[in-house]
Parts: sequence; structure tokens; C-alpha cells
Amino acid sequence: AVLVTLLWAVQVRPSVRLDALLATGAHLTGFLAGYGVLVMLLLMARVPAVEHSFGADRIARWHALGGRYVLSLCLGHGVLALAGFAVATEAGPLSAARSLLGYPGIAAAAVGTALLVTVGVTSARAVRRRVRHETWRAAHLLAYLGAALGFVHQMAGPDVAGSLVTRWLWAMPHATVAVVLLWYRGVVPVRHALRHSLRVLEVRPEGPGVVSVVMQGIGLDRLRAEPGQFLRWRFLQRRLWRTALPFSLSAPVRGDFLRITVKAAGDHTRRIRRLRPGTRVLASGPFGALTAHRRTRRRVLLIAGGVGITPIRVLFETLPGGPGD
Repeated sequence: AVLVTLLWAVQVRPSVRLDALLATGAHLTGFLAGYGVLVMLLLMARVPAVEHSFGADRIARWHALGGRYVLSLCLGHGVLALAGFAVATEAGPLSAARSLLGYPGIAAAAVGTALLVTVGVTSARAVRRRVRHETWRAAHLLAYLGAALGFVHQMAGPDVAGSLVTRWLWAMPHATVAVVLLWYRGVVPVRHALRHSLRVLEVRPEGPGVVSVVMQGIGLDRLRAEPGQFLRWRFLQRRLWRTALPFSLSAPVRGDFLRITVKAAGDHTRRIRRLRPGTRVLASGPFGALTAHRRTRRRVLLIAGGVGITPIRVLFETLPGGPGD
């Protein structure tokens, strides 16, 4: 945030002309939007230290709230830039828009903003209830392309392109976030797969629409997965491999065995009951802060319902305690 303020302050040229004021507002909202996109991506990078400290549910809420502000800044930046250009050139809004879209960097920004708007619309509660989870996740992948196009626009714009130092200062945070995303969302799951060689051992029916998936691997103690935590699982089987979903452990890690319990709530979870023994599994994590370390008092009350009881059950099973606790 300090870097954004400094970069903007360096670019400011005091003026009371309307077009200059609009341009100043466009520069500020553009910088803040670019910074906000980086923060949103970093929040969803699945960095274990961050998720363990704050909890995945809290981070998801921050991401949802921050996404609204970032999208508003992106749209505000576009409106202010268009208005400033229209005033400066004495052109109408449509004519000014056509002229601006003739610049490759601005065209990239327009497409990137449209993609981010698509992600925002599909994340609205009323819309999300009506679309499949797989569709929602696929739409969210557009955010990466939108962020990349926004970066192209920023690097080509006058705020950044005018100075080599500014270009480096703006490019380094983007490169850092890109590396973090690639590492924790790409490299780490593959490394775990090679290290632990997780495979489906058994799919066990537990009740109507509920199954437990027992997996076997190597050196699972090195995962350091605690009761109450979850991992994101990707089953390398047809119609399942494209999506990684979070499921909590429903039993403590015992030797080389892991277990999750899944309720059929969508297309993906319904297909899990048809998993074949021997299917390879990619797992990233563990995540989550609902562990015994959060205990602050001797007596503990655990409340859960439905299939959400799985992390509570395993936590109850392993939580140290005595009579009356």
C-alpha cells in the first residue's frame, strides 16, 4: 500500500482542470485496483502458514469482501479514465471509448476488467446458488487471465512505463505473487503426490449419499495433518481430475492411511462414490485452524451438524481430556 501511494504521488501533477482531476483519480484507482488484485490472489494462494494462522473460512471472507472493493476500483478506474479522455479531447463517450480501445494496453485492460466482472457476477450469492460448483470454479480461473491482462495494461501505461525503476518496483510484487501461486497451487500438490504416492484403497458407503474414501500412502506422518484440518483433494480419474475440492479428515492419520467422508451435494461429490481402488490422488495441505491448539479452556463444547460433523468427530476422538472436560 505504501508503494502504491508513493508511485501515485510521484505521478501527480497539481491542476484544477477537470480533465487533470479525472486523470488523477483514474491513476489512483488504477494503482489501488492493481494492488488489490495482488492481495486477492495472495489470499487464495493456499500458503499453509497464512491459512494456519487465520483459518481458511476467515481468509475466504476477506477474499469475498476485498473482491467487491477491487472490482469497484477497476470499474471506477475505467469510468474516470474515459471521462478524463473525453473531456480532454472534447469527444463524446462512445467516440472516446472507440479511440481508447485502439491502444493495445487499454484494450487488454478492458478485456481483463470484463473477465473480472464475470468472476464477480458468478460469485454473487444469488447467482452462485444457481450454477454448478464446477462451473463456478471454472469461471474463477478467468481471474488469472484478467489479472495478467491488467498487468499488461499497467506496464504499458504512463504511470509505470515512464521509468525503469517504477517498472521494476511494480513488476517485482507481481512476480513474487506469481511464484507463490505456482509453488503452492502447482508444485506442492505434485511434490506431495510423488513423495506420498497416495492412492484410493476403498470407497465405503456410510449412509444415504455419504461415502468414506480410505487412501493409502507413504510417509503420511510428514504431512503433519492434525484432527480438524482439511486438505484439497484431486482424484486422477476421468471426470474428477479437473477439480480439487476441500474435505476434512474424518479419522486421525494412522500409519499410512487417511480417510475422508463425503456427502453427495453436486456432480463432483456424486462421482466420488464411483472412485476405483488404485486411483492416484493429489492432495495439498493440510489447511485449517480448527485444531486442538485452539483450545483455551479445560472444558470444551463441540457443535456440528450434517456431514460437517466429520472434522468435529475426529477432533473429539483425539482431543486430550478427562472426566468433566
